[in-house]
Amino acid sequence: MENESKNEGMSLSKQRKLARQEEIAKQKRNAAAVKVVITILVLALIALAVWAIVSKIKKNSNKVEVNTNFSEQLDENGRIKGVNAADYLTMPDYNNITVDRSELLYSDEKVDADIKNIVSGKSTLDKSEDLVAKNGDKVNIDYVGYMDGVAFDGGSATAYDLVLGSNSFIDDYEAQIEGHKPGEKFDVNVTFPDPYENNPAFAGKDAKFEVTLNGIYVAPEFTDEFVKENLSEYASTVEEYRQYLKDTNYKKNLSTYVQNYIVKNVTLNSTPKDYLKQIRGNFKAQEYSYFEYMNMISQQYQGAASYTSFEDYLSKRYNITEEQFDIETEANVSDSLKFMLFCQAVADKENINVTLDDAKEYYLKNGTTEEAFTQRVETYGTGYVVQQYLDTKVIDLLLTRVNVNG
Repeated sequence: MENESKNEGMSLSKQRKLARQEEIAKQKRNAAAVKVVITILVLALIALAVWAIVSKIKKNSNKVEVNTNFSEQLDENGRIKGVNAADYLTMPDYNNITVDRSELLYSDEKVDADIKNIVSGKSTLDKSEDLVAKNGDKVNIDYVGYMDGVAFDGGSATAYDLVLGSNSFIDDYEAQIEGHKPGEKFDVNVTFPDPYENNPAFAGKDAKFEVTLNGIYVAPEFTDEFVKENLSEYASTVEEYRQYLKDTNYKKNLSTYVQNYIVKNVTLNSTPKDYLKQIRGNFKAQEYSYFEYMNMISQQYQGAASYTSFEDYLSKRYNITEEQFDIETEANVSDSLKFMLFCQAVADKENINVTLDDAKEYYLKNGTTEEAFTQRVETYGTGYVVQQYLDTKVIDLLLTRVNVNG
């Protein structure tokens, strides 16, 4: 009403001019509003694009490439290239490590277990019909598996060694062998678990195995004669060998204690990034190698790979993604990194230096064959093999300075 009263005294041409001005102003206001909206949308799109780029960069920065070169960042003297190890660590007083003797002793029970494993390794197949298979026995069997009356692929084997009670086979398969004698043929009835990852088509199904018990492995007695025949490089009597086990494992326990002490008490202040990248890649390479090995075995015995990819392997075995695995590799190699930096720092301080020839001499004296040593160098490289021996020399030095109480 107010605008109408104002326009009453104006000429028609002025009214039209005013109307045009108001319309132009309105269009400018609308255009400005649209421009603001477009600017906000553009900024939002730019922000989204930047976020995507940053996320991709961050993801790629966590990506760990499989690295089978274990000596990539090591020189021929077993030291990390261009790294002064002491710069990265806060070192504990390694000259005053103390431990109670009781933590290092190797018990009679452990000695008995070791001896049992030794004689088991010398077991021979006994086909005597007066023997009876029992839980814990290692037996040799032939078997053919049937499902719905038809033999199925992967369900047969001959001269197969099996430890009863090891739960190597499904259901109560192994328990049904107990009580039988060598030469007997019998049926074993089982139900496949559900789910059954090795072959989903078998999940929950019943199967019958026709089994022949070929024989039962019998271990020899552990006597002085056995020691002389099989363990003469260590002892000549049972008691001497038992003492040998106690002495050698005492030293192993002491070495383990010192290594654990180092990892627990060394503070890692920063990391040599190139070397960290290498050992993360080495760690992943070992896991990837196991993934390939498992697929090879399943392909060989079941006719199909267990895992479609490394990602699938990690998901089924550890319930994690490859991205999560890559992130966790840094934590997984942290203790190893601390230990190797510590040993290098001590070697520098104590003027400990070794060569590949030194490492070879050490390994050959400790049971490694020349062929195995050559293969080790070919697989891991000179730097890695020498580094391992350098670490051993450092630990041996620390063992001479440990205070054992009791």
